[in-house]
Amino acid sequence: MKLLNLDNSCFSEWWADKARNETMIVQPKFDGCTLGLRYQSGTLVAAFTRSGKDVLEAARTICNLPLELPEDGQAVSEDPVEIRGELYGPNLSRTKSQALAAGHLRKKNPTGAGLSFVAYEILGSTNDEIEDIKRLESWFFEIPPINRTADPCQVKKWHKEWLAGELFENLPCDGIVVKVASGVTKQKLGVTSKCPNWAIALKG
Repeated sequence: MKLLNLDNSCFSEWWADKARNETMIVQPKFDGCTLGLRYQSGTLVAAFTRSGKDVLEAARTICNLPLELPEDGQAVSEDPVEIRGELYGPNLSRTKSQALAAGHLRKKNPTGAGLSFVAYEILGSTNDEIEDIKRLESWFFEIPPINRTADPCQVKKWHKEWLAGELFENLPCDGIVVKVASGVTKQKLGVTSKCPNWAIALKG
């Protein structure tokens, strides 16, 4: 399980080169700690940080993180299901959210107090972004707010609204994430050794 970073280069260049005429998904970029979860036959069997640290026991203490997935075909297949998301502190500032999540993962006896997990990617999926988000929701994961558009000017407008504290204002986030919605296009664009070509982060 490799948890890649997000490119944060110029949006206009990224859109012209990668996402022209494509529907884009815009979500908050949560400020906490990235986690990768692995489910085998529907049961949570592993949890890792971006550095590869095993944090399964800490993940099990998060009240809204499912330990078992509902018995649909994908969830209980013999192939593992791997999910990427963020451990964060709801109703906290960005700094406090990140600090609380990081501190939780370092504790010998973590309790999960004050923390939530938001899921936003099924790793290795070839489905459209919205289809995957709906599946995550059906598995009882918290999912991020979603905005959709094919207009790059609208993306820039949303970014300005986030900078002004008018978008995702109740969430501890350090930017917005823009993704290509089409699963076919995501496969075509692929990933580099560091980041996916089909997503970009817009920060302050």
